[in-house]
Amino acid sequence: MALMLFASLVVFVSAFAIGALLHYFLFNLTLFQYFIAVLTFSFIISLTVPIIFILYPLYRRGQRRKEIDANLVYTTGYMGVLSAGGISIERMFERVTQVEQHPPIKDLAKRLIANVKIFGLDVTSSLEDTTLRSPSEAFSKLLIGITNTVKTSGDLKSLLTFETKRLLHAKREQLKKTLGTLMTLGEIYITAMVMGPILLIVMLTILSIMGNVAFGLSPADQLNILVFFGLPTISTIFIVILNGVLPEEE
Repeated sequence: MALMLFASLVVFVSAFAIGALLHYFLFNLTLFQYFIAVLTFSFIISLTVPIIFILYPLYRRGQRRKEIDANLVYTTGYMGVLSAGGISIERMFERVTQVEQHPPIKDLAKRLIANVKIFGLDVTSSLEDTTLRSPSEAFSKLLIGITNTVKTSGDLKSLLTFETKRLLHAKREQLKKTLGTLMTLGEIYITAMVMGPILLIVMLTILSIMGNVAFGLSPADQLNILVFFGLPTISTIFIVILNGVLPEEE
């Protein structure tokens, strides 16, 4: 909170100075209008700081959840192989921290081991604490299942084998949905980025011959806006959408 308030103050002062220069040289305003315009400009710009501070942790949590969900099946399968050898839960998660390549899963495994070896918690309490800290509902359910198994039968091999099969089935279904979404996005991309620009370019070329002007812009200016700003903007939007659709998997 202190960092957010400090950053907001710095941004407000910087925006006030920049806004004062811009409004002084670009606009012909009275003193009162000038002050209100600069103050409003600075206030709006500084509002972006708390918004970023609020949204960025949510974004990072979502990214970590997606990465865990996309790769949890491999970790569960590895843990199932280890459990078949009869090793303890602590040793199992130690091995996970050594071989796991995805930071979100590795960090949670490290937290579980730290709770046991550094803070002196028992395995059950450490599993419950890690469950609360997990951004992934699937990983939390897995830890809850392990906790219940430790308290009851202790048969981790059967549990992890079942969870691996369930996650594989869920992954196949998710890949089918992702494939359908990608096919739809591909059709939209062809329409928006191939056929649409061609149609607009042809229309603007015809209008340029006729000499029509729309919104105070000549057809040539409209064509330049389409080519140099419109198409890159649409491409960027598609990149963001694909980044959200595709699973975080290596």
